[in-house]
Amino acid sequence: MKSLQSEIPDLALDAPRRFRQVAETHPLWRHPFVERCRAGQLTLAQVRILGAQMYRFCHEFPSFLAMALASCPQEDARIVIGENLWEELGEGDPQRAHAALFRRFTRALGLDDAQLLATAAQPETEALVDTYRSLSKTYGVLGILGALCYASEGIVGALYSHIQAGLLRAAPFDREALTFFEVHIHVDDGHADKLESVLLPMLRTPQDALLVEEAVRTALDARCRFFDGVLRESESAGEVRSTSAA
Repeated sequence: MKSLQSEIPDLALDAPRRFRQVAETHPLWRHPFVERCRAGQLTLAQVRILGAQMYRFCHEFPSFLAMALASCPQEDARIVIGENLWEELGEGDPQRAHAALFRRFTRALGLDDAQLLATAAQPETEALVDTYRSLSKTYGVLGILGALCYASEGIVGALYSHIQAGLLRAAPFDREALTFFEVHIHVDDGHADKLESVLLPMLRTPQDALLVEEAVRTALDARCRFFDGVLRESESAGEVRSTSAA
């Protein structure tokens, strides 16, 4: 029988593979709205709906990092989370804060800032934000770090690439309007690597890994339901483009 010490190295090797598998095989990637993005089958009206709802999560994301920072006692992990938060806030430049970059996109959609703030959040959007707010309380520091790593920073490069493909087919955008997406497509894999580097040494038992896996799945499920809300709003507006019209 293996000792606990001999099991820990195996856990450090097996756990990240399991976490990535949860993320890579999640139904999120087969969601009808994500598939329409990937196929370039969105209308401009659908993109406006998507943008207004995405902004809610983008605006709140720094607070999720702050919650992770507050719940984490390890100094090396605090440094990694703090660096991520600093970048999210524009490294001290309000115009480079990621929420500000996203507003460049929504303005290009014809939504001024007042209209954006006045747009009601869909119930699924509110649920996504609430899920991330509760990660630390529900799953502890391991759970919130795992969700930020594997269900957020680790997937947005691929997810936003699919979304950007849909945007570019729906309307012409200049480079500045898409800065938010370009930043996340090319940067967030590095954030995920750093978060993983501090998370894995914190895993002590198989139960720790199961906790992280559950948190990752919970966050991805909430993001998948977010797209349910976007799709429903699109359909209720009568703006869904059929495949044959693409």
